[in-house]
This record gives sequence, C-alpha cells and structure tokens, in this order.
Amino acid sequence: MKRTIFVVMLSIAGFIAVWRFEPGPPVQNTAVAQAPPAVVAPSTSAAPPSTSAGGPTGGTSNSPTPSAPPPSTSDSTKATVTTQGTAEWSTYGTVQVQVTFAGSRLAAITLLQAPDGGRALTALPKLQEEAIKAQSAKIDTVTGATETSESYKTSLQAAIDARGN
Repeated sequence: MKRTIFVVMLSIAGFIAVWRFEPGPPVQNTAVAQAPPAVVAPSTSAAPPSTSAGGPTGGTSNSPTPSAPPPSTSDSTKATVTTQGTAEWSTYGTVQVQVTFAGSRLAAITLLQAPDGGRALTALPKLQEEAIKAQSAKIDTVTGATETSESYKTSLQAAIDARGN
C-alpha cells in the first residue's frame, strides 16, 4: 500500500511538470521603434519622388499627381527594396514581417512583431526558411501553430504585394 501512494504521488508530480512545460529559448525578434524610411527605386526622370501618407500597407495620397511607373533600366532589377507586411493578430499574438528584396528576389525576412512563447518559437524560423526557399508566401502551415502560420503568411503576402512587382 505504501508503494502505491508513492507511485501515485510521483505520477502526479510528473504530470504537472509535463503540463507546465514551455519550449526553449525565444526567437530573436527585431524591435522597431518607428517605421523604416520608404525606399525609392532609382528614376531616370527629373520629377521629384512623391510620398504617400498611407505607407506601404495601403492608404491614399492627397497628391493629385499619379506616381511614375518604375524605370525600365537594368538598375531597377538590382535595387534593394524593403517593405513591411501588415500586423496580423491571432489568439497567440501579433505577427508582422519586414521583407528585403534584392532585385526581384526575397533576400531577407525580419520579424517586427512575434508571439513571445508557445509553438510560435519553433514555427516562425521554419516559416521564414520555407518562404525564402519558395520565394513567396505560398508555404505550408506548421503543424501545431496553425494560427501563427496563417498570420505569418498573410503579413508576408502583404509585404510582397506592397512591393508591387
């Protein structure tokens, strides 16, 4: 009888330890105090660049002049452009990415906002690696982190769409 009580107590202690388990070290997040400056592609025209109050995620410009189309020179294909995706909220936290393009390729994806714990800590690096490989937001969802994966893909697609190409 004494062994039974000992085994039951040990089992309960083990169950509680597993139940309260949290994954390892957090993913390195890049905090942003302000929005990065807009990057303007090199232009061959003499007209000054115009800025929009809406930012990279949308909005309208109060200026009646239409924006100039990107130049057709070979310089525009080598330009480095950085765009931000939308901040996507889920039950587990907000996800927002910043994408750096080298020419027409995704060169880097930086997390501006990310959940602090849970399965997102292991899911976000996998999503980043897959997105760089695929060169798009059409990537698989990470099992166990579905909401975080969907938020990541939506923010990434918004950043890609903000580039315009």
